[in-house]
Amino acid sequence: MQMMIGDQFTESVSGERTRIENPADGTPAGEVPSGGAEDVRLAVEAAGEAFLRWSELPNSHRGITLFRSAELIRREADRLALILTTEQGKPLREAKDEVLGAAAVFEYYAGSASLITAGYSERLPRYGYGMVQRKPLGVCAAIIPWNMPVLIAAWKIGAALVTGNTLVLKPSIQAPMAVLAVGEAMQRSGLPPGVLNIVTGNGADAGDPLIRHDAVRKISFTGSIETGQAIAGATAGTMKRLTLELGGNDPMIICSDVDPVAAADAALALRLYNCGQICTSPKRMIVMDEIHDAFVSRLQQTIPEVVIGDGTNPASRIGPLNNETGRAGVEDAILRLEDEGARILRGKIPGGLSQKGFFCPPALATGCADDSRVLSEEIFGPVIPVIRAGDLDEAIDSANSTRFGLGASIWTQQINTAEQAAEALEAGIVWVNQHMKLPPEVPFGGVKGSGFGRENGLSFIDAYTEEKTILISR
Repeated sequence: MQMMIGDQFTESVSGERTRIENPADGTPAGEVPSGGAEDVRLAVEAAGEAFLRWSELPNSHRGITLFRSAELIRREADRLALILTTEQGKPLREAKDEVLGAAAVFEYYAGSASLITAGYSERLPRYGYGMVQRKPLGVCAAIIPWNMPVLIAAWKIGAALVTGNTLVLKPSIQAPMAVLAVGEAMQRSGLPPGVLNIVTGNGADAGDPLIRHDAVRKISFTGSIETGQAIAGATAGTMKRLTLELGGNDPMIICSDVDPVAAADAALALRLYNCGQICTSPKRMIVMDEIHDAFVSRLQQTIPEVVIGDGTNPASRIGPLNNETGRAGVEDAILRLEDEGARILRGKIPGGLSQKGFFCPPALATGCADDSRVLSEEIFGPVIPVIRAGDLDEAIDSANSTRFGLGASIWTQQINTAEQAAEALEAGIVWVNQHMKLPPEVPFGGVKGSGFGRENGLSFIDAYTEEKTILISR
């Protein structure tokens, strides 16, 4: 596959390419150009040229282009999902869900085009007339991770483009191909050249020059706290706008008035989605004393039954982790939990799977200490730690005890309990009797170490435009 810069699908200036491996067996999934600073320069220039025309179009025209893109993505969902599974590892049904979710995001932004008001005027006694216009920022940059690349790309593409900006997008070098395929589909659906540019490459060679380019007015980044801090530091003197979504360590508080079996089944399903590689996945199960043992007993029964395999096998409940670094990190976290005194129950890897695959059987960790150092950090894999709590106040204190603040959920049948927890939990989004659902109609983002800024909802209008005031003397 090739990068998308301006009106061309092209190789990198260096001519070098990066091989993408299938995480299920280590076989080649494809190749992409190894982009660098010169490729970023060309992409930003193409975006700048396209901005002059794209920003002058009526909002409705830009919305129609996104509608057409969504329509084509839906028609080609099976093809795009297979590309995603092959490079990322997730089960094919989850990959298709993600692709269709991206189409829904484009439809949302297309439908929101009419809400981006062009401005207003008002007669002001003693001042004349005041007008306020809303202007796009210009060339924007987006850097996305490998775990949900198509959906997260859609969040950033839809918001930037419908507001009249142009975009240079850098996907993760570990899962860039489905995003390139989506970009190509968008061009076929009528997106003008240069409005969306996709540069493939690693963070040092392509990401760093992108965030530092003088013509980039805004950066939207999804990834680790450490990388987000580095971006904030590198751009501190430039006045670039930033949106940073920096991961999570979501608590799932399970109260004594819910069915422990149903709650355990929900926790397992949520934690195993995408093999636990989701920022908003519940990563700490905080369970009230009264139902703790029944909750754990159900997980002890179901975890050994989880089917692990290649994502293209319909029987696989979870696929491999995306990369060896991630698998090593998860395995190390499990060992450290044992060192802290937790009891570990593992699933099993069936025979016949490739030894080169990054498979990681799910792990149940019980008897976890509330002040566990391991659980203070994000475990990006299928680990289900269970923490016992005596009452709601104790559960909320435990939930708020990390540097993260992306999401949280409270599971209860009592509306007063739900309201109390929702108010007290330090998170950008709180779910009640559900978790991980993110409709594009609501804003999404974190607090504390999980970043700042919001994506989706109507927050995108302020995030990707700026107001200009004009006072006319009369």
